[in-house]
Amino acid sequence: MAQVIIKPQALSECAEAAAAVRHIIHACPEVGLDLVETEKTIVEALKSFGCEDIHTRVGGKDVAGVVCVIKGNKPGRTIGLRADSDALPLNENTGVPYTSTKEKRMHACGHDGHVATLLAVVKYLQENRDFAGTLVAIFQPGEEGFAGARFMVEDGLVDRFGIEEFYALHTEPSLDVGTVGFIEGYATANADIFEITFTGKGGHGSRPQMAHDPVVAAAEAVGALQSIVSRNVSPELSAVVSVCSLQAGDTNGTSVIPQKALVRGTARSFEPEVRDLIERRIATIAEGIAIAHEMQATPVYTRLYPAMYNTPERVQEAQSLAVQCLGEDCVKPLKRSHGGEDFSFMLLQRPGCLFRLGNRDAEHDAPVHNERFNFNDKAIATGAAVLLSIALTRMSA
Repeated sequence: MAQVIIKPQALSECAEAAAAVRHIIHACPEVGLDLVETEKTIVEALKSFGCEDIHTRVGGKDVAGVVCVIKGNKPGRTIGLRADSDALPLNENTGVPYTSTKEKRMHACGHDGHVATLLAVVKYLQENRDFAGTLVAIFQPGEEGFAGARFMVEDGLVDRFGIEEFYALHTEPSLDVGTVGFIEGYATANADIFEITFTGKGGHGSRPQMAHDPVVAAAEAVGALQSIVSRNVSPELSAVVSVCSLQAGDTNGTSVIPQKALVRGTARSFEPEVRDLIERRIATIAEGIAIAHEMQATPVYTRLYPAMYNTPERVQEAQSLAVQCLGEDCVKPLKRSHGGEDFSFMLLQRPGCLFRLGNRDAEHDAPVHNERFNFNDKAIATGAAVLLSIALTRMSA
């Protein structure tokens, strides 16, 4: 199989044009699935590059999924590249000229940069059509908790466009700009939500013997849930069970034992069997505590994002291509994270991988999901070069 290597230097003009589009998207951030202005900006950029095979609302009428198809002048395979496009509910504090114009809306996770990087890829291929195969550029909304990838997959993304493999990137503030990082196998975790409602018998705080106090049951559950990882999950594996919310009573009702208490939190795991174990144990612990305190427990476990599994063979090849593209010192091995990533829905359908794109320099030192975070425009050419090298090589395979 012939390898195709595109260097970042070949993408300087494409990266500059894409950065200008990023600044427009950054100034008008949107949260969720229905990103009207973001969708419009992406489509206008694609048309300005000369693209014609553009599809909107892939994912449903309320989902701003955009797909652009670019065919080479030689037969080959069909590869999908994905960029997420949504923002976060956060007030920006970066001071950049193109800062957010919307209150409590901010591109604090680099998705504007992901869009720009994929636009640079599209622009390059649109201008250089002497390649084999078909590229499917996917601009996906709703990554931040809205499962936009799932909506697009359920709307026929894979079969409709004939995608054989998927690739993507995500900004990484712990890596220097100009570098990338790879993880084989499980890279991000199953990201789930659990809640337990304890329903007891309310009463006067001075006569607790006449009530069945759900606050006590909820407090006991907070401690008991910590035993799931420490006493049920093998030390060779890993998981997280965190209670992040405990709601009961009224702040003014200091002498009122409430009728209900609600415990909510997140559970993270990688292997399917560990995910199943956590769900079972949460239910068992809730029910046991409820029986002990003579009340009812209603546990609800919601599976949000599956763990993202980077196909080892695809990672190894992509990593090799990245070394040839950037140099060995610029390609780093990384450890898996307990964060969630809905690109996992696409990788459940087809092989592929997601790699991390370095963002750090003297002016870019904030973590993601932080009011000071800003994607580094210098990273666009790096990310686009690696994506292009992977896509062009795999399309000709």
